[in-house]
Amino acid sequence: MKKIISITILIIILFLAFQFFNNKKENYPETKVYISNNLIIYDGNLTPEANEMVKKLYNKNIIGLGLNCPGGEINLGMDLGEWVYDNSLDIYIKNYAFSSAANYVFPAGKNIFLYKNSMVGWHGGATQKNTNLSDIILEKIFMRNYIKKARIREKKYFEKIHIKQEITTYGQKSQFQKFEKDYVGWTYSLNMMKYFGIKNIILIDNIWNPPMEFHGKKIFSIDSLDSCD
Repeated sequence: MKKIISITILIIILFLAFQFFNNKKENYPETKVYISNNLIIYDGNLTPEANEMVKKLYNKNIIGLGLNCPGGEINLGMDLGEWVYDNSLDIYIKNYAFSSAANYVFPAGKNIFLYKNSMVGWHGGATQKNTNLSDIILEKIFMRNYIKKARIREKKYFEKIHIKQEITTYGQKSQFQKFEKDYVGWTYSLNMMKYFGIKNIILIDNIWNPPMEFHGKKIFSIDSLDSCD
């Protein structure tokens, strides 16, 4: 009986964790991971299976990871980001990196390549205050435990890759509250990315003009410290 209860609790934790930190999948297709031009392409949400496929496909000829990823559970993002960092791989933003993909995988690259219309968007992380915990007591207890562990891991993760942890929540500062209602997240200028520690960005087209929307929902840009423009 105790074993059954433990398994049930584990399932609840994993389900709630995934639901809390994952973007709404809406009609996103199944994640595809494949090799193209010596890049491993990660096309879709972060999943355990897709992360494992990246590792299986990796060989000495692979030069980087191409992202087209709307995000997913934060530990999956840190798992993939840490693997990228440990293997000194470059990151290519094929179309977009959002949420956990922007938080953890994007800044882990040895070099980060952006195309003219690559979109990188943030909307929170483990340390954000508005966690929207469930009103159900059992769920609330497990979510608090999950978040506590995630915050500890996230702090260590950013220390390892030498990036300021506040990159995940800077857009939630009080001066940006006017964007909360109608915007799904935010992006940063190249100078702001440098402020957070991302100094290895290469513009493939010699220009970066990202779209100010993600799947039809608006995002705002933070171009300088404490800027509201």
